[in-house]
Amino acid sequence: MNIRQAEEKDVKSIIEIISLLKLDIPGFVWDDEKFILDQIKKGEYFVLEESGQVVAIISLRKRKNKVSIETLAVRKDFQHKGMGSELIEFAKKFTKENGFDTLHAYSFTEYDAVQFYLNRNFKMMDNSGYYKGHKYDCFEIKV
Repeated sequence: MNIRQAEEKDVKSIIEIISLLKLDIPGFVWDDEKFILDQIKKGEYFVLEESGQVVAIISLRKRKNKVSIETLAVRKDFQHKGMGSELIEFAKKFTKENGFDTLHAYSFTEYDAVQFYLNRNFKMMDNSGYYKGHKYDCFEIKV
């Protein structure tokens, strides 16, 4: 298992994995090639490889006083094998190494990720909201 910064050559694999997340949201940008390339150029995208294949992805964005997990997804055939946990540990390390002490995550309620984050010691925040009619939950952990 290897986590590395994403490169332009990874765009197709990233889009395939993100397609698992697609909701019926007009203007869903997370699987847009231009949007992904922009995040890659900013150094915000990372991929987890297993035997040379991209099997999981995470996008991390530095904010004013925290790091936010913008995207986290694992290929279906690699789910429940610890890949998501590896990416969370990577995100915590990234947060510390960049001088922050708070890691934040958003997840649409439809993704049913509440237990995933709670099991990794995130706290569910009170500031849930809606994006184009889809409810999302907010999570946070001090690192």
